[in-house]
Amino acid sequence: MPSALLTLYRSLTRHRLYAILNIGGLALGIAVFLVLFLFVRFETGYDRVLPGWDRIWVVKRSMQFPGSPEMVIPSSPDLLGQIRRDWPEVDGARMLAADVPVQNGLALVAEKVAWVDRDYFLLFPLQAIAGNAVAALSTPDGMVITKRVAETYFGKASPIGRTLTLIVDGKPTPFRIGAVIADPPAASFYRNAIFLGLPRSGQASAGPSGLLTTFVRFPDASAAARRGPAFAALARRHPDPSFAGIAPDVLRQSLIPLPSLHLANPRDGIVVGTLGMVGVLALMIALVNYVNLATASAALRAREVAIRKVVGATRKALVGQFIGEAMATAVAAGLIGLALTELALPMVNVAGGTSLSVAYFGSDSILPPLALLIVGVGIVAGAYPAFVLSRFQPAAVLASVRAPGGQRAGALLRRAMVVIQFAIATALMIGTGVLVAQIRHLKSSDLGFDRAGLIAVPMGDRAVDDSQRRAFVASVARLPGVVAQAQSAIAPAGGSFSIGPMHRDGATGPDPTIVHADIARGFFTTYGARLLAGRFLDSQRHPSDAVDPASPRPRAVVLNRRAVGLLGFADPTQAIDVTIGDGEEHGATIIGVIGDMRFGSPRDPVEPLAYFERDRGFPSAVLTVRHLPDAGRAILAAMEADWRRIAPAAPFKAQPVDQQLYESFYRADEQRMRLFMIGAVLAVVIGCIGLYGLAAFDTARRTKEIGIRKALGASTAEILRMLIGQFLRPVLIANIIAVPVAYSVTREWLAGFDDRVALSPWLFVAAIMLTAGIAVVTIAGEAWRLARSEPARALRYE
Repeated sequence: MPSALLTLYRSLTRHRLYAILNIGGLALGIAVFLVLFLFVRFETGYDRVLPGWDRIWVVKRSMQFPGSPEMVIPSSPDLLGQIRRDWPEVDGARMLAADVPVQNGLALVAEKVAWVDRDYFLLFPLQAIAGNAVAALSTPDGMVITKRVAETYFGKASPIGRTLTLIVDGKPTPFRIGAVIADPPAASFYRNAIFLGLPRSGQASAGPSGLLTTFVRFPDASAAARRGPAFAALARRHPDPSFAGIAPDVLRQSLIPLPSLHLANPRDGIVVGTLGMVGVLALMIALVNYVNLATASAALRAREVAIRKVVGATRKALVGQFIGEAMATAVAAGLIGLALTELALPMVNVAGGTSLSVAYFGSDSILPPLALLIVGVGIVAGAYPAFVLSRFQPAAVLASVRAPGGQRAGALLRRAMVVIQFAIATALMIGTGVLVAQIRHLKSSDLGFDRAGLIAVPMGDRAVDDSQRRAFVASVARLPGVVAQAQSAIAPAGGSFSIGPMHRDGATGPDPTIVHADIARGFFTTYGARLLAGRFLDSQRHPSDAVDPASPRPRAVVLNRRAVGLLGFADPTQAIDVTIGDGEEHGATIIGVIGDMRFGSPRDPVEPLAYFERDRGFPSAVLTVRHLPDAGRAILAAMEADWRRIAPAAPFKAQPVDQQLYESFYRADEQRMRLFMIGAVLAVVIGCIGLYGLAAFDTARRTKEIGIRKALGASTAEILRMLIGQFLRPVLIANIIAVPVAYSVTREWLAGFDDRVALSPWLFVAAIMLTAGIAVVTIAGEAWRLARSEPARALRYE
């Protein structure tokens, strides 16, 4: 073994370029793989660190009307009792979570608060730091807090027995702290900070955002599988009075494994898997580099192999030696790759919005997977070169004036590997280009309204009453720079609405399901809606436009373009003055049709909307304010001052609409796009490292050939074209292979967006030109040096 290491050391120091390219390329490939491995492990490892995670399921309850996206709704408060009566062996607990203001001196700080059953901490046994969590929830005013909350509000002093005041139903309510638990792991779907006891009825005054969730624990996965179909029937056996009249196929109930909540949307799982594949492909390119460089430089070791065989070395021993050298190279590359990973993670976390870190001990230790990776890389990278080198025949090598390893078969294999490398690199570059184009499109696409200059102020907090809402709206109207404002129940990336079928006389087939949106006067002006036919709602000029809850008389309604199409009107003008109904005695006359305004995700189709104007305030309203350019910060500051004066018991949650849309719908895609871009660029760099190494070795081998060509009259430009052309040929073949693959994959990915960029051929042309240009730059230096060499010097070259 020491002699083998000494041989490796001499080989690396004698051929430093070969060593730097091999170790550097492998290290970079391992670093890319490790970073994306950490990302995939984090994303797919949600809730798996919790004790007993594999036996906990979440009851998912949802509604889905025909033609509409699925909506998750709260569990029935009585569901857990029904489960226990039907299946006594099943454990369970309920949770109602909401953002609740915590009074910290004069300030209000929103914290994630969960009302839970006492058995919650039996299902989720989070580490107790002080007190008893189960006992703390036995009293109505008991509270359990996390370590972060304890340090935030009480510093280093013990919080046990002290009180913390929450704003519940608009009233300051003190709770007594009975236990402190460890902070939930970063990879937790539910990251609540404060826990209170849930009343037996399951109802808690947690504000409008409260969503009751039911957890159940089974002995094992097979028991959950057996009970799964029965859960759907459970809702039919015990109907919820709150949803009387809803068709059975609309209301759904199922069991979801706890770890599946984080990537419940299949599209998110595909994106995470794709990023993991980028890491694998980057490592594959690095391995191909090693094999290419090792076989191309076989001539450097040919005589060494021949002499070893002459003095008695067997082929098996030589294979073991070369695989051992590959293993040693992989160890060096792995250590350097780990160091690069540590250096890169802070930048990756900023670019990708992640919180990845390298752990060396514990269940998340990087050392076991790194050791397996190094062994695998060493074996895979060293197997073929060892096979090639160990089969050299001593007599042929020692008698030959031509270096082995440059045969036609070896050259074809190396070119094939270059094709594989650059096909992967080009496909990744095309994918990156499509990702960037799609994200830019989403951030600037036409939503049917002008998102710039809009501020949304949620006013649905229970701590705010109608008089405070009216006073705040009046104060905002007086602010300089405010152009328009309006209240509405529906708003970009949020709000509340109802949904149901609507019918028009003479229509055949099932009635379309349409979203009902309540708005106040001035809504269409504030958003800049586009009128396609008729007129806007305006109760000031037309008092009958406003909804009168006390009377079932026909009302006025404005529809969007999609709703008009679903109701069977070929042209918006045909819908004007037509009366539509909800299947009961209530009717509405269509007075206007507007263009579609996209308030939801760009992945989902625009919903059909029916707008009804109210002349009174509504409790879950969002105030939308349009301001002059460059006045946003000043208006936000002024609104916050007015809010604190008028509604001091509720936190101020205003946000620019474009920022709200970004946080809700675009941020995750943009962050993952950055990770994909980093991986793709580094994969191209790794491929260029290998291409440069091949160019260096190949041009060195052809020194005499070039000297003869120049002696016979070839010019420098002709030599340069020949060398670059020979290296570009496999790159161009790689592009031909990569384009259809990348087109198919990117088209499939874009199909997940209702609002998407056109798949322009210029994206593919640009990626091809970029990879070809990078390849030319990579090999141009070596080709230029060789093409300009003097024939006499080249012909004396040994």
